[in-house]
Amino acid sequence: MKVYVGVSGGVDSSVALYLLKEQGYDVIAVFFKLEKEENLSRCCNVSNAQIVARKFEVPFIEVDVSEEFKELVKGYFFESLKRGFTPNPCTVCNEKIKFGIGYEKTRSLFGEGLFATGHYARIEDLHLKKGIDQIKDQSYMLWRLKKEDLQHIIFPLGNYLKSEVKSIAEFLGLPPSKESEDLCFIKGNIKDTIKEILKDNEGDIIDKHGNILGKHRGVQFYTIGQRSGLHVSYKEPLYVIDTDPINNTVVLGTYEDCLFKGAELTEINTLEEIETNKVYKAKIRYQSKPQECIVKNKNGQIEVEFLERQFAVTKGQSLVVYDEDIVVLGGVIKRALK
Repeated sequence: MKVYVGVSGGVDSSVALYLLKEQGYDVIAVFFKLEKEENLSRCCNVSNAQIVARKFEVPFIEVDVSEEFKELVKGYFFESLKRGFTPNPCTVCNEKIKFGIGYEKTRSLFGEGLFATGHYARIEDLHLKKGIDQIKDQSYMLWRLKKEDLQHIIFPLGNYLKSEVKSIAEFLGLPPSKESEDLCFIKGNIKDTIKEILKDNEGDIIDKHGNILGKHRGVQFYTIGQRSGLHVSYKEPLYVIDTDPINNTVVLGTYEDCLFKGAELTEINTLEEIETNKVYKAKIRYQSKPQECIVKNKNGQIEVEFLERQFAVTKGQSLVVYDEDIVVLGGVIKRALK
């Protein structure tokens, strides 16, 4: 059976390719070109990807998705910042580019086949599940995948620990590579790039009562829970508790003000049937620990209510709900609930 393997030149996708070939699949390495300029991406290396394809004697193809990436991923990132959100562009890239347009282009050019990547996640009985490596698990970044698409996807590394994958890579003599990075499309200092694209837009830093505490350089430079770089003197530590791009204000409060009971979601993708009043667990950022919650449907609007208040529930971040190790749903945090 033919399998297209999305390769980046990194260790994970290279080992995934190797494992699938060993399992007897007809493997084809696919490199998605995300940028017009070669080697601009901070996490992809076409030279390494070609070396790996030659090493394992599999066909190598390059699919240009740079225009789509610019519009759908980079555009999403900067537009979200303008709206006062702190976005997860990797989740959009997975849905729209790698498992979406990139895979579709590949099939249209080279014929039908399954699609595999080096993500640490599992698909079992059409359920998207966590990878067994609880530290490396990447199911959080895959919540936008549609239920009907899971039948075409393989995650060869889902049952492996990262340490095991590294050992396999060393045994195979794979070329060294760095880990994938968030915001791979930004080369250099992230804040400088954001400043260049969005420009400064000075406004007031205020407290929750509207009192002016200082000035900010633009709401795009602030995120919920931020404490450093505020340049405001106060009798106790202050944190960003909200950003308001319409009024061009950044709102500060105490640690207590930065605790939220839940979140209202948008851009929701439901992978499993929701059970009323069932206690699930949810993550509000990639590296956060899953916390107990209840999912509520209020006239079509999904809200997630935590059993204990959570620090810095951040607009624009992904919130992913789990039933044990199964991804139930995901969405973008539209607003935090006090």
